Amino acid sequence: MTQQLTLLTWPDYIDPVTLEQFESEFGVQVNLEIVPSVVELIERMKSDGPAPDVLCPPDYAVRELGAQDLLAALDHAQLPNLEHLEKRFQLGRPHDAKSHVSIIKDWGTTGFMYRTDSIDEEPRSWADFWRIAAKFSGRVTVLDSPGEVIGAALKMRGHSYNASSMDLLAGARDDLLGLKPHLLAFETNYKPLLISGEACMALGWNGDAAALSAQGLPITYVVPSEGSQIWEDDWAIAANAANPELAHTFLNFVMRPEVAAQEARYTRYATGNRSALALLDDEMQNDPSTYPPEAVLQKLEAGMPLDAAGQKRRDELWKAVRA
Repeated sequence: MTQQLTLLTWPDYIDPVTLEQFESEFGVQVNLEIVPSVVELIERMKSDGPAPDVLCPPDYAVRELGAQDLLAALDHAQLPNLEHLEKRFQLGRPHDAKSHVSIIKDWGTTGFMYRTDSIDEEPRSWADFWRIAAKFSGRVTVLDSPGEVIGAALKMRGHSYNASSMDLLAGARDDLLGLKPHLLAFETNYKPLLISGEACMALGWNGDAAALSAQGLPITYVVPSEGSQIWEDDWAIAANAANPELAHTFLNFVMRPEVAAQEARYTRYATGNRSALALLDDEMQNDPSTYPPEAVLQKLEAGMPLDAAGQKRRDELWKAVRA
């Protein structure tokens, strides 16, 4: 009987060729399970029933799932290709300092993108995003992800991306409830809406903008002037994975330089694999929307863990916005 590996990930977030190569080389079958949002990924990991073998959580979800013992401790002896990762992505990461339960898949920024054939101005700030959303009402999307959307509203008012006090969140709530009537959707898989023209602007991630631009769509990506988020998506193994050894084999496979480079070309996100970076062409290595200059990096914040009361306030805000 063919061994099977269940992979829990986001829409269109792994190259089908990568999966075919892994299946062919190791004689296994990979079953993809797709979730549209971090909220649903976390709920899936807490649910009853068989766990996935491998999952792709963002940094802040690694913290939450790791704290609840839902991620397996990685056996680094089974992951010799860790040597290809940049040192800063192996040690000292705020959410997993010793890569105990996760390894980097890719990293990027949160901002917004717009179709230049629809919007004839050059927005540069979160304030511009809100203003243009009203102007193009019904043609704008935001992520179905509370950290990024609440964070954007907070940054627009000059606050930390991770603020959680009652008074600062009250302002963010007002801004988001004012934005909501102009939204086409809360949507994580927003690329098809931009491609069709149904949406002309989206709060989203730099790699998606780069991928759309590479397909010929007239897209510009903006890291807003007030600042935004720098994030990391990781590979992890579920604590009760049915095939933990095969899961380790998969993680080691995707860290091969040629495979990691293939993934970077497909998703257009920044790789944390230094050997893979060397295999990318100059255009990709020097793309400032993928590898931002230091001046932009200085304006970015990582999503950090919140105290229980702060997290509860942000959860309640999100429920009010999504109601």
